[in-house]
Amino acid sequence: MEARSRSRCDYSFAKWFAAFGCWVAPATAYFDAAILFPNSLRVALESWLSRIPRRVGYRGHWRRWLLNQTVPETRKPGPPEHHSLRFLRISRECGAEASNVSTGNQQSAIGNWQSASKNRPLSRRRCGPAKRWLPERFAEVAANISGQTSAQWILFGTKNDVAIGDRIAAAIGDHCVNRIGRTLDELINELRECRLLLTNDTGTMHLAGLLSVPVVAIFGSTEPRLTGPPGNGHIILRHHVECSPCFSPRMPN
Repeated sequence: MEARSRSRCDYSFAKWFAAFGCWVAPATAYFDAAILFPNSLRVALESWLSRIPRRVGYRGHWRRWLLNQTVPETRKPGPPEHHSLRFLRISRECGAEASNVSTGNQQSAIGNWQSASKNRPLSRRRCGPAKRWLPERFAEVAANISGQTSAQWILFGTKNDVAIGDRIAAAIGDHCVNRIGRTLDELINELRECRLLLTNDTGTMHLAGLLSVPVVAIFGSTEPRLTGPPGNGHIILRHHVECSPCFSPRMPN
């Protein structure tokens, strides 16, 4: 089930060592272009070290010298721009037609993605505990609702979430089906049948929005105006913290 800090960088030695490993041991598959949606220095460095000839992205985080096609930033006054709009701008700079992204196009894209990911294990970027609601609170909410309705809960997550999922499943009891560790294809099929998703700020949250599944999303350090679920009819519950918007894996003490 399911963080940029003001003055902190959370790059560990292991992450940088992994990036330099791209140069020491280059991949056997070669690519024509790298489209860098994350706005980090690390992903730009990895692409450069992998000798990918075309590297496209925004110039921030001291990485301009690693890119050879930079996407211009908008400077319009107003509320923060949702990340999905920033990503669409990158796709337009690469030559894609992104002026009219309809629900039908989204569903078609999900179908293609599902076919390509069949039998592929579900994986996620490790974002750390900063974005994770406490497991006992998930269990408490689920148990309270199940005590008043006939709701059946399904737990989604990756193999990294198995231990947390087992704790939640044990607390909920018979009203819970544990699907943690299944494939991406299975996640999409199960999620289509859900009437509601209770979640952290995760990739599954965005997938549910694209599948028109109502979402109740728990936000803390991240900013829902930047990374909230797509579509309408969702509920955002947020505990605002001082460093927000913050995308660090762990909250500072």
